[in-house]
This record gives sequence, structure tokens and C-alpha cells, in this order.
Amino acid sequence: MPEHVSRWPEGHPLPALPQQRQTGSRSESVELTAEERGTFAELVRHFGDRGI
Repeated sequence: MPEHVSRWPEGHPLPALPQQRQTGSRSESVELTAEERGTFAELVRHFGDRGI
């Protein structure tokens, strides 16, 4: 790490950031129609082809 960059002490929260939750929210899901699943699959293929 370059000398001009200081490290924040590990384990100390940054004062400008809100406190983060220690656990995730409960799992949520929705049922997709066949058309929505197809559209989503097409988006996944499209972005996968772009290397994003």
C-alpha cells in the first residue's frame, strides 16, 4: 500500500457509513411466468456474452 494511503483501524466502523446489519434479511422469492423466465434467461445470456 502506498505511504500516502492510511489504513482505517480494523474492526472500527467508518464514521460516515451507517452501521451494517450482522445478519441478512429473510429470503424472499417470487414466481415468474414462463415469459418472464424466458426474458430473464435472455438477459443472462446477453450480459454473459458481453463479459459483464
